Amino acid sequence: MPAMTDLGTKATTSTVAMTDLLDHLRRLTDAAGRTDLGHRLAQARARVTDPRLRIVVTGETGQGMSSLVHAVVGEFPGAAAVPASSLRPTAARPTAQPTMPPTMPPTTQQTAQQTAANVLFVDAPGVAGAESTGASAALALLASADAVLFVSDASQEYTQPELAYLARVRELCPTVVGVITKIDQYHRWADIQRADRDHLTRAGLDIPLLPVSATLHRTAHELGDGALAVESGVPQLTEFLADRVIGAADTVLRTSVVNDVRIVSDQLAMALNAELDVLNDPGRGAELVARAQQARRAADRLREQTANWQLVLGDGMTELVVDVEHDLRHRLRTLVREAEADIAGSDPAPRWERFSEWLDAKVADAVQSNFVLAHTGSVELAERVAARFAEESGRVVPELRLHDPTFALRTVQSLEELDSRKAGILQRVISSLRGSYGGVLMVGVATSVAGLALLNPWSIGAGVLLGANTFWEDRKAHIARRQVEAKVAVARLMDDVVFQVGKESKFRLREVQRYLRDHFSAVATELLRSADDAVYAAQVANQAHADQRDARLADVSAGLSELRQLRVHAAGLVRR
Repeated sequence: MPAMTDLGTKATTSTVAMTDLLDHLRRLTDAAGRTDLGHRLAQARARVTDPRLRIVVTGETGQGMSSLVHAVVGEFPGAAAVPASSLRPTAARPTAQPTMPPTMPPTTQQTAQQTAANVLFVDAPGVAGAESTGASAALALLASADAVLFVSDASQEYTQPELAYLARVRELCPTVVGVITKIDQYHRWADIQRADRDHLTRAGLDIPLLPVSATLHRTAHELGDGALAVESGVPQLTEFLADRVIGAADTVLRTSVVNDVRIVSDQLAMALNAELDVLNDPGRGAELVARAQQARRAADRLREQTANWQLVLGDGMTELVVDVEHDLRHRLRTLVREAEADIAGSDPAPRWERFSEWLDAKVADAVQSNFVLAHTGSVELAERVAARFAEESGRVVPELRLHDPTFALRTVQSLEELDSRKAGILQRVISSLRGSYGGVLMVGVATSVAGLALLNPWSIGAGVLLGANTFWEDRKAHIARRQVEAKVAVARLMDDVVFQVGKESKFRLREVQRYLRDHFSAVATELLRSADDAVYAAQVANQAHADQRDARLADVSAGLSELRQLRVHAAGLVRR
């Protein structure tokens, strides 16, 4: 099993190699006067020197998540654990810089811990099903998570609520690891693991399952027993995370650096290649200059509002806004029908608080699903725009991350109290007495014709019957009024949700549209600048005297050779 210190040493060596490569290329962009390309490299360097990785630990309440976090952090040198309450997600929105995707801003405490820790384990609050309030709070943390540990103990196999919650987690974060805890307490944990694997297979969730025991790991640490530590499963889990999660993140980072080096070096080489072609073939100088000018016009067309990628972006975003709005209204209309059916079943007053909590959880779940749809639609749109843009430039799609979906619900008012709920038993008793009095009087007068007293068994019985009937009719009327008020309160809540969430959703999608527009516009501007440099270099080379050509040819060849060497070194980063 590889030591964690070896992983840290390799990561440090990789960081030095990437920063040296970026710094070398930055000197070339500065010498060429390309501050725009230098800014791209500066952002790439910032990612390399601060590659923070966030792993969220979540699951149902009482599954041993906190114990697992402490056990795993003890195996990772330099890792840190924080409760979810110390992370304060904000409404982070896309910026105009595509290489720095928006994330949740860290608190002061988090920043201090991450200075020495590149891996942060977030202990999320326990949940009680996919539609619970706790689930909504935990899912909000996944907006910027790099990986998720889904925890379930070995007492029983996955329940349906756990599978539903796990499916939602997988939608928000593709890197999910299942962890079965407390294997020291349940000797049939292997059967539970097999049953859980069957559930995941039927649900179409390809998620690894690793059994652990935090208690055995703690005992092994106290006794210095290496064999017991291996039996706990914690070292195997940390090795898996180091290889499959942290190692994969490092691969993604290296690939990103290689891509930045390729793009920047291509931009710098454009002018040098144009100049080299003219220097090597002076007789075709005018033709080569014209070709460079044609390439410049093609680059300029990418900046026009009528460019193909601009049309794809505009039309696609219009369709996405309509789809997201329709999805939200459809989910909430379905929820209204479900709520009204529940209200119609019985008196809503005694259970209004429980009903309100249930409805809040359902609303949060609907908003979560709607925001996931908006995010996946945005990613698909970004890919379509990038594909259209790549027909002339070959750019990669920018990264988009899901924002905190619960942010839109913070301005939504709570479910209103029922006014008729305040009507007590005294009012119904008074109404019953009125009905009873009427019955006694009516029958008593009728029976007085037969010589009976006003108060007789018949009039008293009629009074009791009419009083009871009035009591139950009044109760039914009160329940009906409460049901009507409850339905009105639900309708008002849903109107508020549609207004607030719809407004926030449209704002977020417009931000995404501006983000993509600014990203590809910036790339088009880079291309135009490079094309301008190529035209100028070709024109200067075409006007150069013969005695200057040899010296300049050597300089240009050396510059291109240096850029090729940088690309070779960058490609070597991925193969390591």
